[in-house]
Amino acid sequence: MDVRLSRADFFTELVPMQGIVERKTTIPALAHILLTARGESLLLAATDLDVSLTSSVAADIARPGAIAVQAKKLIEIVRALEGDEVHLVEEEPNSLTIKAGKSRFRIRGLPADDFPTLPTVAGGSTAQLSFANLKRMIAKVLFAVSAEESRFQLNGALMKLKGSSLEVVATDGHRLALVETAAAKEGGGEESQEGVLVPRKALQELLRFDSDGDVAYQRGAHHLSFRLGQRELICRILEGTFPDYERVIAKENEYRAVFDRRALLDAVRRVALLTGDRARAIRLSLVEGEITISAANPDLGEAVEEVSCDYDGPEVRLGMNPDYLTEFLAAVETDRVRLELKDENTQAVGYPEQGPDQRYLCVIMPMRI
Repeated sequence: MDVRLSRADFFTELVPMQGIVERKTTIPALAHILLTARGESLLLAATDLDVSLTSSVAADIARPGAIAVQAKKLIEIVRALEGDEVHLVEEEPNSLTIKAGKSRFRIRGLPADDFPTLPTVAGGSTAQLSFANLKRMIAKVLFAVSAEESRFQLNGALMKLKGSSLEVVATDGHRLALVETAAAKEGGGEESQEGVLVPRKALQELLRFDSDGDVAYQRGAHHLSFRLGQRELICRILEGTFPDYERVIAKENEYRAVFDRRALLDAVRRVALLTGDRARAIRLSLVEGEITISAANPDLGEAVEEVSCDYDGPEVRLGMNPDYLTEFLAAVETDRVRLELKDENTQAVGYPEQGPDQRYLCVIMPMRI
């Protein structure tokens, strides 16, 4: 391998790879990035066997070749280099020399054949999605994805194409977030109505991308592909049955209160300072024109705060995890939000007031305190 390329372009494509690479693994190749010099491009690839990312950088290739190099050190070296151009040379087997300006590094690598074979996505449904909309939707539900490995079917979000609209849903069993908006420009259709489970890590990596263009989405038998420019992220589809989420959304919450989003968010965060690490709970007491947020901790003390709101119904009280409420409020884009409640045993449902989406809501289960 003998390659010359732009240091800035190379570093731009290396940075997203660090989120894919497995840092703690018994398979050494998973801590590496595969570099392949071919044609007029240097191809980059990283994988943890569940999520893979490939990209390319335009390059002047004097001699083609391929080598897998340790990801962390490669990124650190390229970040530290000076000059506009990087020269990569495999001067001896499984050893890559990196030159830029007056700097010269030589790092050990692995044969390209040791790197896992990357999955491909062929056939299945395809769609052209607005990436800005997709990214915005992911940010609105990611907080509700379960982190418990034992509940593997909840370790991702359900993505469902509905003709020209897209619905994304996530739940961890204690709260549920759902967003639907017009995002699909082409494709979709009946074959994708059942939805597909996208793992948390793939969603997190998509959030790190930055583009104003469209993303080409393709579903295969066992994998999903998201192609954005020269980058392609492929992830394994999560197995399992996602809950019937429409049944979880309370339809008979008769009491509605409208708040200033920032005022409610700040008040809940302040009161939550006196909740315990194990018993994360606040009490909400809603009366005409006002909500009282309180917390009591025998080891720390008490906190109470009042926030004005548009409400003219009877008193309603319920307990709630403050983190669930603040994460929803932080994800909402509108200045005002609406909470729909019934009683202390029924889940609360939060909505933005006049948001850009066809539908956005967050269901939060009550707590007994």
